[in-house]
Amino acid sequence: MLPLRIVETERPDFDEPIVELWREDDFVGMVFWDGEEAIVQIYPDNAGDVHDIAIEDLFRVLELAVQIVMPADMLEAEGDAFLSALNAAAPEGAWDEENPFTRVLTDEFDDKVVYRADDGEGFFDKETALALVARCDELGLAVVTMDGFDLEGAVLIPRPELAVAITSPGGLDWGVRCAAANAQIRAALESWDNRPTLVAAFVIQQNDGETFIA
Repeated sequence: MLPLRIVETERPDFDEPIVELWREDDFVGMVFWDGEEAIVQIYPDNAGDVHDIAIEDLFRVLELAVQIVMPADMLEAEGDAFLSALNAAAPEGAWDEENPFTRVLTDEFDDKVVYRADDGEGFFDKETALALVARCDELGLAVVTMDGFDLEGAVLIPRPELAVAITSPGGLDWGVRCAAANAQIRAALESWDNRPTLVAAFVIQQNDGETFIA
């Protein structure tokens, strides 16, 4: 079963952001803040049938969605208790202490690598790499390192001229730093040749400063 993905959006009749739930190009539902609580609405599919959703996958996206739609002052004051209650209701082992934004990204892109090294590092073709950077923008993750290679069979050939490392001054709002980093990575990616052997590997940073390889 394909995993759910989320898309944060704004609507004029809501004060807080809305989170849409999608499975590939199929709209599944939405999560929004209704004054005092987070509400999830699940819609029928295009044929009028019900959506079958794995319980663990639903709880995974709901945890992330709540953090997006809950008003910032309430999230700061009551968010931990709210999310603890959600976690307590979730199936045992549904998720660990991993950043939920990171979990969403890795769930969506794990099976899109064209090559994965023994140490777990993934390598993506140009089109998928651009999609990954766009998804990082949506999830508030920053691509801070990108390295280009040519994949010849099972052999990775480094291309040092395609290496990009992002540094940004401290003190800036995370959203500003994140958007700036991803914009630089995207511009570099778009300038690359379109040869089919070209692949990219990434280091991605969370808003808490922790980094991980894609």
